[in-house]
Amino acid sequence: MATISSITVSKDCKTLTVVLEEVVGNITLNYINHITEVEVQSDPLTPNEGIVTWELDSETAGENFNGILEINVEEDTLAGYVVGSCEIRCCIAALVQSAIDCHCHCDKCEEDLRKAEKIRILISGAEHSAYSTSNIVDAVNKYNKAKEFCTAVCACGC
Repeated sequence: MATISSITVSKDCKTLTVVLEEVVGNITLNYINHITEVEVQSDPLTPNEGIVTWELDSETAGENFNGILEINVEEDTLAGYVVGSCEIRCCIAALVQSAIDCHCHCDKCEEDLRKAEKIRILISGAEHSAYSTSNIVDAVNKYNKAKEFCTAVCACGC
């Protein structure tokens, strides 16, 4: 039975790389973004010495890889998850920078930092739900809540 060695999203969220080991025979991989509901299926992949690598670029998928991402093997019950969070990390960075640049004598600076902390905690919770428990509904809820906090303030355009 095949095993997922790794699923990674590039730092710019434009490439998704999946590596499977112990692959016997051709397999087909499915990509599902549980936030945007985009689905992509690979052509049949042939293992090289029991290893399959699938690189999916954002142009092929028609999106950047932001969200709760699932990779599954069509011929098996094997599934793996990763959280693509470029847009969320951009928002956190903008909030932190706003707090650093803040020169007012009110709670505005602290509010930005508290909001950044909440967003980071929500993304950490989404990652735990996706990686450790495969609770995709919970991961999606936490990701969407983090995104909601971001769009209310940030909209940094990443």
